[in-house]
Amino acid sequence: MIKRIITLFNVALFALAPLGAARAQQGQRLNLIRDAEIENTIRSFAVPIWRAAGLDPNAVEIMIVQDNSLNAFVAGGQRIFINTGLLMRTETPNQLIGVLAHESGHIAGGHLARMQEELRSLTTLQILEMILGAGAMAGGAVSGSSVGRGGGGSTTGAGGPRVPGSLMAFLHYTQTQESSADQAAMTYLQRTQQSPKGTIDFLRVLQREERMAISQRDPYLTTHPLTPERIRAFEDAASRSPYLDAQDTQQNLNMHHRMVAKLMGFITPDTALARFSEADRSVPARYARAIAWYRKGALGSALLTIDGLLKEYPNDPYFWEVRGQMLFENGRSVEAVTAYRKAAQLLPSSGIIKIDFARALLATNSTDNDREAVRNLELASQQEPGSFDLWRMMAEGYSKLNNPGMTSLARAEMALLRGQRNEAISHADAASRQLQSGTPAWQRAQDIRAYANTRQPGKR
Repeated sequence: MIKRIITLFNVALFALAPLGAARAQQGQRLNLIRDAEIENTIRSFAVPIWRAAGLDPNAVEIMIVQDNSLNAFVAGGQRIFINTGLLMRTETPNQLIGVLAHESGHIAGGHLARMQEELRSLTTLQILEMILGAGAMAGGAVSGSSVGRGGGGSTTGAGGPRVPGSLMAFLHYTQTQESSADQAAMTYLQRTQQSPKGTIDFLRVLQREERMAISQRDPYLTTHPLTPERIRAFEDAASRSPYLDAQDTQQNLNMHHRMVAKLMGFITPDTALARFSEADRSVPARYARAIAWYRKGALGSALLTIDGLLKEYPNDPYFWEVRGQMLFENGRSVEAVTAYRKAAQLLPSSGIIKIDFARALLATNSTDNDREAVRNLELASQQEPGSFDLWRMMAEGYSKLNNPGMTSLARAEMALLRGQRNEAISHADAASRQLQSGTPAWQRAQDIRAYANTRQPGKR
């Protein structure tokens, strides 16, 4: 299900832009969305690109940010952050694949690690000068978009603050990286026999967004080459590509249409109902309407619509998942369990669905269901070890089952994810005393304690 998570990232959000880096140093709060269908859709588009780039698909994470701006960036290792605004503005899979290819170029090129080296040469004052001089880039939203808008006023014009030479060199360095990522994207599209047309079309969307501010912007104070330059580079590549007229597969089109419809239903339900009228009987349109009605509190209409889809597609795990969410969030946990169980059976590889299934099970106040919830959470922990929600529910489930050792272990995992080292050590110590020595759970408690101890201030 689409679930918004407010989380504070203290990772290095070096989104290939100084503003993104400076805000990350302070801790950038992002609204993240987790949804099995949307993540699987994006990954299915990206995996061929990642393989063409020599990346391990299992090592790359997709992070969906609830934000209406056109933005995507790489941060915190091999993580690609994509705004919902960008996803909903893409009209074809090929357009989105072009964005993913560009971001993959940053990862494959090692730009993030090099960016951190470059930033070390700048003082905090220089970074602040740059932010103040560049102005409210993209209206004050998170800039650092590798794909989306840069912007802001010039710092080199008359009356503007002076920009240190080292800072100008740094900004030129980021431009070079953006051009390099574009070149890499062209290569990956060629290797996967995909057209560069979608990238050109999407860059033109960005160009329209930029026109209002382009006359006020200094080319040296943008984190990527101006969009017209990027369009010309891709057009030149397109003129030589044997795959210029390659088309998206029908399967990719279907997945993309469903993804956009689902996002619109959840995030902008009124817009979804206006765009997808009752006369439109396509699957994406009915999907969007079902979700939009649920979001607006019209549960009867929502269930009627999703049940109509399930009658036609009884083996679609995502329709069952959405039905479970509708019921659970309206206090009908027992009915939600049935829907989530079906979704989990149809898509056993999804840790996200298992977590939501466990949440519904725990809400029924049944010992048998508590056991089933814990079993699903244990399985999900192999796929979603970084989910705080998972460990919170794990602690709840084991507490209900009167298992203090595993409860303490789950609480240690929660504290570790929060960065609360002392609390993690305390819970790990409790788990060590309560668990049988030598078991995998006992060993995990030792590992947590050792890890937390090595990260204590003053320890090496």
